[in-house]
Amino acid sequence: MNGSGPKQLKKTWIWLVAMVGAGMLLVREVSDPALSLALAAALLTIAVLKARLVVLDFLGLRFGSRHLRIALLAWPIFFALAAAAKTLIAAFPSGG
Repeated sequence: MNGSGPKQLKKTWIWLVAMVGAGMLLVREVSDPALSLALAAALLTIAVLKARLVVLDFLGLRFGSRHLRIALLAWPIFFALAAAAKTLIAAFPSGG
């Protein structure tokens, strides 16, 4: 792990746990269907941020290959955008 010492990994782990907790609270507290799009956006944002921390710190790419880092960060972003598109399509069904 280039550049990611034990202190950095501990900070990253704490952030990951905090983001998991935030996601759990969001899912638990939101019951209004009108907020489902905002909830989906918040959860997808948290997921991408968690993936970013894992790629940068636990995979050791914070100071590693730029191309590999971009590719590994593009992967969760692609799936988050696909999930967002699916949510938007389901939220606004066609008139027929």
